[in-house]
Amino acid sequence: MLTIRPLANESHDDRANVLRIFLESPSYTELVEGRLPSAEDVEDFFYGKPDAKDVADKSVFGFYVGSEMIGCADVIRAYPTDDCAWIGLLFLSEAHQRRGHGTGALALIDAMAHEWGYRSLQLAAISTNPGGLAFWRCEGFEEIRRTTNQRFTGEVIVMERTIK
Repeated sequence: MLTIRPLANESHDDRANVLRIFLESPSYTELVEGRLPSAEDVEDFFYGKPDAKDVADKSVFGFYVGSEMIGCADVIRAYPTDDCAWIGLLFLSEAHQRRGHGTGALALIDAMAHEWGYRSLQLAAISTNPGGLAFWRCEGFEEIRRTTNQRFTGEVIVMERTIK
């Protein structure tokens, strides 16, 4: 059974687990940024946020099967609008992908965002990550706009769906 737990930057174990997830899934950073994962990804996971948002608006989570963390996510509350939550990253170890855990993790985020009072979820998928883009489309996210960002190797595809 998949469970979700908040993570803390101050926890050595949480930081080590997030780094492990990135290192176990090198294809993600290769596809979206054209590089291998690094410790900087952990910093960005815990601290990266839109300039307009306060650090208190960001929550980070680990997804667990039993005691093993198999993935992680960050969520920004009230972004880009007051009635929306933004999924900055929902990321699973490659060994745990294509097993239904992504759908389960998204359901946990969806339920949490509903409890927080939001009506929709938004995220950005990168066009050079076709597997990720296909996942989001299968989960009911629809493209609302495209943009570019020098950080990423492809187009940034902003997607949205109503909270279930």
